[in-house]
Amino acid sequence: MDNKKPREQWSGRLGFVLATAGSAVGLGNIMKFPWMTGQNGGAAFLFTYIVIMLIVGIGMLICDFLIGRNGKANAVASYRKLLGNGHFTWMGYLGIFSAMLALAYYAVFGGWMLHYIINSFTTLAHIDPAAVGDFFGGAVSAVWTPILGTFIFLAITVIIVCGGVKKGIEAASKFMMPALIIILIVLIFRAVTLPGAGEGIKYYLKPDLSKITLPVIAAAVGQCFFSLNVGTTGMVNYGSYLSDDEDVFKSTMQVAFTDFGVAFFAGLIIIPSAFAFSIDVGSGPGLLFVTMPSLFAQLPAGGFFCFLFFVLLLFASLTSSVSILEIFVPFMTETFPKTFNRTKASILGGIICLVLGIPVSLSFGIWGDVRILGQDIFSLYDNFICIFAYPLIALCTAIIVGWVWGKKNALDAISNHGKLGHRKVYDVWFFLVKFVCPILLLVVVITGLKSFFGF
Repeated sequence: MDNKKPREQWSGRLGFVLATAGSAVGLGNIMKFPWMTGQNGGAAFLFTYIVIMLIVGIGMLICDFLIGRNGKANAVASYRKLLGNGHFTWMGYLGIFSAMLALAYYAVFGGWMLHYIINSFTTLAHIDPAAVGDFFGGAVSAVWTPILGTFIFLAITVIIVCGGVKKGIEAASKFMMPALIIILIVLIFRAVTLPGAGEGIKYYLKPDLSKITLPVIAAAVGQCFFSLNVGTTGMVNYGSYLSDDEDVFKSTMQVAFTDFGVAFFAGLIIIPSAFAFSIDVGSGPGLLFVTMPSLFAQLPAGGFFCFLFFVLLLFASLTSSVSILEIFVPFMTETFPKTFNRTKASILGGIICLVLGIPVSLSFGIWGDVRILGQDIFSLYDNFICIFAYPLIALCTAIIVGWVWGKKNALDAISNHGKLGHRKVYDVWFFLVKFVCPILLLVVVITGLKSFFGF
């Protein structure tokens, strides 16, 4: 008699799409996409990103969902079931390790958001735009306050994950996502009408194709994967909760374009605003935290808008952090069922991420001069994940689906055993996964290795 507890499932497509889009939408879109765009040629990066998303990102996201749905288990077990052996299960382990690194610095940024929320109606309500940089620098370089914020952010994440799929993840996402998109649309209208914003709009929307280089392409791939959670094995886990009747292709398109829409909106707010306030658009993690309060200071009831924006950004970040921790939790509960239930595994994951996050927090302050492989601690984590680990996992996923699983099995899976149409679209998807993605991703992995290790 099989007493194994049935695996949870999403309540339907809306729940799945909102939760998965919530997983994808977060700091990767609203915080990181604008600064990556600023550092890599503006509209040239935007154009490259769109092409990468269409050719590689969507196709690989479909692969992750199909592998998870086929496995109905955590990423490690899903890879093992797909192949009938353990040859590629290391991808699941690398995904779990990378996820913990990602959540570690994600939580640090979440702590910063909490600090901004608390100060929205006081210091930030009427701050001079010229003083925002000093406020940000003082906040992130402190020792204990950012660490406390990191702890609180992780505690909230753990509580949501303990609630499970329907009670925690899905319920939170159904509120967070629509609210965030509404406030972004409102902010666009103010940002693009600021004096001096026109140059920022031009920089963001008028591409200079001569700026598209191999490093820019590699950066676009890393950003696309980070934003969509491709290569993280997180979407393998989310796919494992899908019913066998779900139209994976249609759901993936909805997730991908929601994700891109939020990133595009964020860039259309932050980059023109940065030009208007003479802020360096390639200034890294601080770009959002310096630009947005400067924008809010130009609005009536600026403190309210500041509070609302950072609360919603916190919510978006939580949906992403939940999906990251969800990579670790099922692995522990399904691999060690007698030792770990969902609550114990969630708490353990939170503790590990807190330990990993403390050095990241200190790297913006008293450990700012610490270098490993020529990189500060935050950059070490981020570069390892985005320019090496995620592209490597995606490369192997493309090989597995295209060359090992094979066309018959892959098309059977995506068409729900022939029940769905779109056969020509599926053929194009499989061609890209089998032939185009491996070549492009191999180049990106080699470029990432050279960049990461400095050779």
